[in-house]
Amino acid sequence: FICENMNTRVRGRKDLESVTVPFIGEIPLFTRKKKGIFRKKPQEVRAIVVKEGSRDIINEAFRVLRTNFGFTIGAHPEKNVIVITSFNPGSGKSYLATNIAMSLAIKEKKVLVIDGDLRHGSTSMLVGNPAEGLSDYLNGRTDDLKGIICHGEENGLVKDFDILPIGTMPPNPTELLFSERLESLVNQLRKEYDYIFIDCPPVEIVADTQIIEKYADRTIFVVRSGLMERSMLGDIEQFYKDKKFKNMSLILNGTKAQGGRYGHYY
Repeated sequence: FICENMNTRVRGRKDLESVTVPFIGEIPLFTRKKKGIFRKKPQEVRAIVVKEGSRDIINEAFRVLRTNFGFTIGAHPEKNVIVITSFNPGSGKSYLATNIAMSLAIKEKKVLVIDGDLRHGSTSMLVGNPAEGLSDYLNGRTDDLKGIICHGEENGLVKDFDILPIGTMPPNPTELLFSERLESLVNQLRKEYDYIFIDCPPVEIVADTQIIEKYADRTIFVVRSGLMERSMLGDIEQFYKDKKFKNMSLILNGTKAQGGRYGHYY
């Protein structure tokens, strides 16, 4: 009882009832048990878990999220550049960006994920951290935009799922993002893809997200269950009221299942 009442972090959907930001989905924590005699604590999976034809809990959750996301796009398919961010590091932005993209690519939508976190590069790891990427294009070291995009079918993913990695890890990420080449890059790619997701750093740590968001159409905020303090929900609500970020919506990530297969998630 004491532990429960002293817990000040977001625990589930009920904690978000006071927030009026459109809620588009809840993704359960996905873990795998390690095999062997000495079984350790289940490890959280941060790879691409969405698979065509799979009907497990995690895939069903991403299908619901995909449907709700489609409603937010509505009658404006041209507004297809989406920034994904959060307050806390470790909220699962890269995991969500790549899995939402995969769920859309399965439905034959042409999708691009841009690794906009020039300090970390979680998304770039999926394609082996290529030597050239976004940072090299922004600082003028390459003009071959199509050459630095990694295509899904060449990297063990699916057709129509592309990734634009960081490339060279820059010493001056924020200054690079002020480049005029970023706007021209987004405008060019906007015409070639059905959806573009930009994986951005947390908003309160660096200014990168606010710079990138100027060229985007929508913002998805990730709230991580068990990580984010409930007191910070008021800040997200204020962002929404002040329209600091365009067309905000919310995803709750990492919730723990309650009950069976058709219990909590039905």
